[in-house]
Amino acid sequence: MNGLEVKALTKSYGATTVLDGVDLTVPAGGLTAVIGRSGGGKTTMLRLIAGFDRADSGSIRIGDHPADGLPPERRRIGYVTQEGSLFPHLTVAGNITFGLGWRDRRRQSRVGELLELVGLGQAYRKRQPHQLSGGEQQRVALARALARRPDLVLLDEPFSALDATLRGTTRRAVRAALAATGTTTVLVTHDQDEALSIADRVALLRDGRMVQEGTPMDVYRAPVDPAVAAFLGTVCSLDATLDGDEADTVLGRLGTPLRAYGKGMVLIRPEQIVPAADGLAAIVEGVAFHGHDGLLTLRAKDATLVARWAGHLLPRPGDEVRIAVEGSAIASFPDTVG
Repeated sequence: MNGLEVKALTKSYGATTVLDGVDLTVPAGGLTAVIGRSGGGKTTMLRLIAGFDRADSGSIRIGDHPADGLPPERRRIGYVTQEGSLFPHLTVAGNITFGLGWRDRRRQSRVGELLELVGLGQAYRKRQPHQLSGGEQQRVALARALARRPDLVLLDEPFSALDATLRGTTRRAVRAALAATGTTTVLVTHDQDEALSIADRVALLRDGRMVQEGTPMDVYRAPVDPAVAAFLGTVCSLDATLDGDEADTVLGRLGTPLRAYGKGMVLIRPEQIVPAADGLAAIVEGVAFHGHDGLLTLRAKDATLVARWAGHLLPRPGDEVRIAVEGSAIASFPDTVG
């Protein structure tokens, strides 16, 4: 069963088309990350799913029930925004139970269960929002979203305002809480690393259209076009002579995912370019050190390449290294199609 099914969703504001026939299917209990550049329609899609705005056409189904025409309060959806949007005059417990019926509000054990679920202790119960860190506020916002046992949770850039360290710990806690409850979730983000690391499936929205959807590994390793490949991470583009399911490049003969012939290009990821004692000679033109690893800018014959090596293996600018490619190209594209 699917937790969410969106079909042919469209939305325009005046002459501007924001969503143009969007399809999205989220398996029940799964987390799908919708990624794309700012202005691509991600938040608009969430607002339509939540019922905050009406679609021009298309359909939305949550679980077994159509949601078209239902007001937000009847869609059984939890919504977490970028800011968390906690009520400043209420305690943590008051925020979590806000919107529950009076019987549930009196069940203090429910607050404790939710605090434990999002990785906060009982000591947080009486704190005010201003006494919490940004990450703690987002965890309370998630607890509030889960309090009514929703069929679907929508996360709209919930970690983007947090610093790097807090962002990592908070998203792990949020992911664990959602997995523990088995709640179907849609996460909107522009952070590719975030999407690839915590989602079960990734959908890329571009210019109002869904251009690719699949597992994180599938979309990273088999992008549908060069723009998708580049959006999901650094990529090396190599001129190539395509020969069926192989291609001749400056780095040697590489396997390709699709059969094609003639002039074209292939794409590989930086981590595929590895040190090799008997490999192709290349000159190191630049090193970007990131601690655990680093990005090398290499010059091999007439090609400029980017490689990602472990931090302890990084050479210095000006050094000559020997390189080879591990695995096949992630994509291949002929210069002419037809």
